[in-house]
Amino acid sequence: MGKIWLDALTPKQALLAASIVKVLLSRGYEVFLTVRDYDYTVRVAEKHGVKPLIVGGYGGSRLIGKLVADLERAKNLVNIVERESPRVLIAYPSPSASRVAFGLGIPYIALTDSPHSVPASRLALPLADTVLFSYCIPREKIEAYTYSKTRLLQYNGFDELEWIKIEKPDPKVLENLGLEEKKYVVVRLEERYAAYYPKNNSVRVSEIVEKLAGRVKVVALPRYGDQWEELKELEDVIILDDPVHGVSLEYYAAAVVSGGGTMTREAALLGVPGINLFPGRLDVDECVMRLGLPLYKTRNTSEALNILEKILRDPDKYHVDSSSIIEELEKPSDILIRILEEYYS
Repeated sequence: MGKIWLDALTPKQALLAASIVKVLLSRGYEVFLTVRDYDYTVRVAEKHGVKPLIVGGYGGSRLIGKLVADLERAKNLVNIVERESPRVLIAYPSPSASRVAFGLGIPYIALTDSPHSVPASRLALPLADTVLFSYCIPREKIEAYTYSKTRLLQYNGFDELEWIKIEKPDPKVLENLGLEEKKYVVVRLEERYAAYYPKNNSVRVSEIVEKLAGRVKVVALPRYGDQWEELKELEDVIILDDPVHGVSLEYYAAAVVSGGGTMTREAALLGVPGINLFPGRLDVDECVMRLGLPLYKTRNTSEALNILEKILRDPDKYHVDSSSIIEELEKPSDILIRILEEYYS
C-alpha cells in the first residue's frame, strides 16, 4: 500500500505529527516520521511514543546558516525517502521535505495555521498537492502561496485539538515537578530567531519571568541557549530540560504566557487563561477568542503582567469549562483520513 511520510521541524509540528501517526497506525497505515534536531522537537515525538528519524539540525540565527542547514537536510532526506518509498508526504510547510517530495514525484499534503510564516510558506506551499487548514484562516491568505491546481481544504477546528481531544490531564505531572494546582504559571519564550519573527520586536518574554520570580512558581520553556542563560539563576523558576505532558501542565496552571501562539491557544482551548505576546495578528487566535475562550492578546509585557495579576488573585474566576465548545469542533485528522482514502483508493 505504500508508507506515509510525515516531517516535523518544530516541537508543535512534532506533537501534531506524533498525534496523527497514532491515528494512521490505528487505521492500518505504515508510517515513518522525520524530524529536525531543534528545541524540544525530537523529545516531543519520543515522549508521545513515536521514534523519529532525526535528519538535520537548526541553522542558527543567520540566513546563511538557515540556508545551508536546509540544503544539507534535503540531501540527507533523499536517501531516507528513497529507501522508505512513501506514497505521500504530510507536513507543515517544510522547504527541505517538500522539495524532496516534489523531486521524487511524491504527493505532498500540507497542513498549516501559519500564513504569517512567509519564507517557509513561499518555499513549500507552491509544491503542495493539497493544503489543509483551519476555517479561521481566510482562503485567500493560503491561496496567495499556492499553485493554481493545488486543492485547498478547510476544517472546522484547530491543530491543537488533534491531541487535546485525545489526551487527558494527569495530576501526577504536578507531583513530579513539585507544583500545586493553579499556583504556578507556564511561560514559553518567544521564537526570536525564527525567519518570520520581526527583528525589531522589543518584547522579551523573559521579563515576565523575572517579574514573577520569587512571587509565584514559574515553569519556563526557553527555545534557545541565550534564553536559558537569562533565566537559570532566578528564584522559583523551573526550567524544563525535557518536555512533559503539555495538556497536564497547562490544564492545572493558573495561566499560560507565550511569545508564540500554540501554547496559549492550547491553554484557552482547555479553558485556561492564555496570554499571547506574539507581535502580529493570528487568525486562529482571533477565532479562539470569538468562541468566548480565555485567550488574551497583547504586545506589551506590562499589560501582560496586569492581566496575570488579576488571574493570580482569583484563578477560578478566569478558568472556563470548554468541553462543550471543543466537542463540536474538528481536528485535522478527521479530514486527513478522507484525503488519504482518495490517494489509496
